[in-house]
Amino acid sequence: MKKVDLTRLDVAIKYVERIADGRNPVNNVPLENNDILNNPNIIRCMYFIKDVLEAVQDNGGVIGGRSGKEPSLPFPMEILDQFSYVEDKSITHVLNQIYEPIAGMNIKKVSVTKVTAALKEEGYLLEEPNPETGRMRKIPSEKGRELGIYIVEREYNGRMYQSVTYNQNAQEYIVSLIRKLVEV
Repeated sequence: MKKVDLTRLDVAIKYVERIADGRNPVNNVPLENNDILNNPNIIRCMYFIKDVLEAVQDNGGVIGGRSGKEPSLPFPMEILDQFSYVEDKSITHVLNQIYEPIAGMNIKKVSVTKVTAALKEEGYLLEEPNPETGRMRKIPSEKGRELGIYIVEREYNGRMYQSVTYNQNAQEYIVSLIRKLVEV
């Protein structure tokens, strides 16, 4: 087992989170649309890295085993009651908004993967190969579109890509879905 410096880990998480949020990691200034760090693939990767670093943080900085740290605190359902719609956004940004009040706390959160798997299982999302890359992607089904899940065309470095976006109704459904997933 190896233990990392928790102060440096906090800084790393802050920098990765800034990149994932489309900001310069050092000065926190918004990135230009054509900046390489604003690439959707880089952003998704940064959110994954942030989740991994937070797992290390939750484990007391220990890599490769449990540190003997207290088990995770129970999920505070009141944060779901406090959710307030701001704007249509991707699932990652919706969950970040929901979990903002408990950021940095030793609380097990429902992951993007688990939420999208539940949406797929309930028939709101479908998987299909991306015609450009051949890789599997999630898209809204007819039922999902009725709920308020839709695709937005975005541009990065002169290249168009599609982003699955959730409106107010869909975001409120996600809050209720998280409640069900936490209670299980």
